[in-house]
Amino acid sequence: MTEMDMGLAPSPRKRRKKKKQSFWKSIKQGLIPTKGDGVGEIVRKIIFLAALIILVVALVIIGQYVVGFISLEMNAAVDEDGNKTATDAHIFEVKNRPPTKQEIEQLPSGTINEKYAGLYAENNDFVGWINIPGTNIDYPVVQYTDNDYYLHRAFDKTWLFEGTIFADYRGPITAESMPHNTVIYGHNMLYKYMFTALTNYKKSLSFLKTSPVIDFNTLYGDGKYKIFSVFLVNWEEKYGDVFYYSGKTYFNNQAEFYDFVLECEDRSIYDTGVDIEYGDEFITLSTCDASTYMDLRLVVVARKVRPNEDPMVNTDRIVKKSSIKYFDGYYQIYGKLWKGRTWDTSVVKGLDAYIKENGLEDNPANY
Repeated sequence: MTEMDMGLAPSPRKRRKKKKQSFWKSIKQGLIPTKGDGVGEIVRKIIFLAALIILVVALVIIGQYVVGFISLEMNAAVDEDGNKTATDAHIFEVKNRPPTKQEIEQLPSGTINEKYAGLYAENNDFVGWINIPGTNIDYPVVQYTDNDYYLHRAFDKTWLFEGTIFADYRGPITAESMPHNTVIYGHNMLYKYMFTALTNYKKSLSFLKTSPVIDFNTLYGDGKYKIFSVFLVNWEEKYGDVFYYSGKTYFNNQAEFYDFVLECEDRSIYDTGVDIEYGDEFITLSTCDASTYMDLRLVVVARKVRPNEDPMVNTDRIVKKSSIKYFDGYYQIYGKLWKGRTWDTSVVKGLDAYIKENGLEDNPANY
């Protein structure tokens, strides 16, 4: 009688046990193109890897913002009214305490503002302090031998994503002289510190009327500056003309001065009525603008208050312009807004004659 007849199952064949694949090997095979993969599978893996890399980079950037925000919130100083300022508490403390005799002795020759001796002792790149009343812009300003060093360095020179406010190296601030146009840079941060407050000038006429003056005091003297221009500028030629305002730290002659003022006034969102004349000193604040897909800068330019001049601004004179000079990329998004020069050119002494002599008239009636 066979085994089947007896009701007995045939003896099963012994099967080899499959060796379990390690977790990391499975991940590797699932993500990285390997020999034997079809074209479709290779494309899928490449796309997935690219998306994964983008996600990781985005998470790192977000993490940096979050860490920076927490750090700033924890270390922010508190003013006499109990409000948080944008200044690190330690820097604020050093700024406001009386300097020691040793710190004063370390100051560079020609220093007038000995109150900043403590800050200079901590960082010899310190050149001054910028404050805009009515905003949280209240920072030390440094100057290095290039425009990259402080992009992501704190005042103590350690790594810090939001960096430090710094002046353009091409216009050295010394006891002997100031640049004709002091260009100062600061990041536009999501968490409302550094130069983020400058974006309010673009958004609001009332904000400009509330905060029309910039205070910038250096080791060698104090200065107040009346804002006369707020504009957006393109930074890439593929989107249209580029106004290289940051390279204008000195004016070699009257023509260069007038050309700079014309560009600033034509591009300005506002007609402020602030008078200007050849020989005036300027301060230019620059930050990034992320309102479009283009690489733009938001710029605020102000004229230094002259000796014996009233530092107050007639804010009733400030109006939003109906014609603003932009660039091709901006026109493509929002339409062509430039309708010729409509601001009061007479506020710039001698400019009308310069415009006529050089054929720079721009009659709105031609548009």
